[in-house]
Amino acid sequence: MLNKFFGGIKDIWFCTKYFAKFAWKHLPIYYLYILMSVIISTAGPFVSIIGSKYLINEIVYKQNRNMNMIIFWVAFICIGTYIHVVGNKFANEKQNYCNDRFDRMLHMEISSNTMKMKFEYTENSEMLDSINKAGRAFEQTNLIQGLTDGIVGLLSNILVLAGVIYIVVKCSVWLIIPVLLSFVVNTYITMKTTKIKEQYFSEAMEMDRVVDYYIDELTTGEYAKDIRIYHSDDMIIDNQKKQSNGIYNLSKKSEMKIWNKDKAAVTTTEVCDIVVYIILGINTLTEKITVGDFSSLVQAILKFTEALNGISRGLLELKYTASVLKYYIDYIEQAEIDRKYEESKNAVVPNINNGVSIEFKNVSFKYPNTDVYILKNINTIIHSGEHLSIVGKNGAGKTTFIKLLCRLYEVTEGEILVNGVNINHIEYSKYLDLLSVVFQDYKLMAFSIKDNIDMGQNKYPDVENKINELCEIVEIDSWINSLKDKQNTNLYKMFDESGIEPSGGQAQKLAIVRALYKDSPIVVLDEPTAALDPIAEFEVYNNFDKLVGGKTAVYISHRLSSCRFCDRIIVFDGGTIIEDGSHDKLMENQKGFYYNMYNTQAKHYQN
Repeated sequence: MLNKFFGGIKDIWFCTKYFAKFAWKHLPIYYLYILMSVIISTAGPFVSIIGSKYLINEIVYKQNRNMNMIIFWVAFICIGTYIHVVGNKFANEKQNYCNDRFDRMLHMEISSNTMKMKFEYTENSEMLDSINKAGRAFEQTNLIQGLTDGIVGLLSNILVLAGVIYIVVKCSVWLIIPVLLSFVVNTYITMKTTKIKEQYFSEAMEMDRVVDYYIDELTTGEYAKDIRIYHSDDMIIDNQKKQSNGIYNLSKKSEMKIWNKDKAAVTTTEVCDIVVYIILGINTLTEKITVGDFSSLVQAILKFTEALNGISRGLLELKYTASVLKYYIDYIEQAEIDRKYEESKNAVVPNINNGVSIEFKNVSFKYPNTDVYILKNINTIIHSGEHLSIVGKNGAGKTTFIKLLCRLYEVTEGEILVNGVNINHIEYSKYLDLLSVVFQDYKLMAFSIKDNIDMGQNKYPDVENKINELCEIVEIDSWINSLKDKQNTNLYKMFDESGIEPSGGQAQKLAIVRALYKDSPIVVLDEPTAALDPIAEFEVYNNFDKLVGGKTAVYISHRLSSCRFCDRIIVFDGGTIIEDGSHDKLMENQKGFYYNMYNTQAKHYQN
């Protein structure tokens, strides 16, 4: 038990130090408001304890009654209470303002790290749980506010305890005994309830993530059509209810355990209070203490009990808060480690201005936590300026090939070289500067058309003119210019009621423009014309050289007619390359995989 206690103290110190540095860096004045809270919270109880003693004695004992002193002590209590209430409110309001700013900053830190973390983590259940726990830390503890409230309460209670002990011991040491008994029992019960809370937090996390999926993901417009067409709303609601009921039952079970223990704590406290009243009553009746002393000591004992229990409860609640906050800190620090590791990579790709070549050298890959190889022993060179088409059946490994090229995953075996440099030796953000990609599942955001293309890069002196130029090549300029606000027109209605909903073809063309606008030496197009009609598709292919120019281009399509626009074609099957050559060369092999696929598609068009 001692090991757990000291381990908890260590966690409290660790979390306090982390967030103290954060607060000092961003809002140092926060410490002034904390100091004010400690002083006011400590001094407040003594206004009533001291003032009531002298006021009651002045009123009760006629022989010593002094009207001026009665007025003084009434004023002392009223003014002191007013200062205590107003000062507390002022300090709390200022702290709340700071805490709100801190929360926004810390939320941004989670968002920023999530966007910058390794892509493979976005498909890793353990990492998703870690992100979820980091987010839940806000709800469970209010982060800095929860930690600060706990520390302010702890310090205030310690100072109050020191002052009250002096007042109580002057009257009778025996008054301490029932209070200490109550303290021991309450501490033990608080330790048990804290353990229950920690267990609940841990067990509820996985179910919470599922519920969030149903609430946050499936209620967005992305799934709206499928949910309605297939009447899947009842199924989704039923699944959500099951998960919510699971959390509810877990919460109910935990709350019941806590309530049973709280009843024992309340009973112990009340019994001890009765004992204290009896002792003080006897002392008052035997005139060992005055009526004013009785009132003052009753308040002092109650404060003594409250302070002792507050220290115990405060430490254990801080322990719980720290155990939850560690999920946030662990996630942020892991992201920081990954970031620093990437920044330590200093390899430079030579001769980029002369073009970029890519070599897959004995590359094999299997997804994390699996034993099945998706790609096996891939060897190919994509020469500088070459336009390569990748074809194959579904599940052949084409998309995984692209993910490895984009370093969304790292190879399991072998290496990928760009101009002879291993891509894992290049800082990730700098490597991504080499790539312009249109993914099969590309996303446009609820921004303006211009912002969706520029993405905050501002890399051209005249951004709008450059966008117009590229839109003309992709032949989407007439649609954009027909809009009232042209490039400044917002997509979707999430933030703008007048936002437009582009068609599938229009959205795909915007994604192509975005890739071209980035102007990277490597262009990757994964099914870039899937949403286009045949005429629009032909126009894109017809302008293919204008689109890609002399850049190194990798292109995936299930429509094999598009392969004729490429210099070379590689054919995937079963995670390996089974054919490699130009369209004409591959068509010479009438028993080949590509020949059969191409003619099968051609027959459908002819028939």
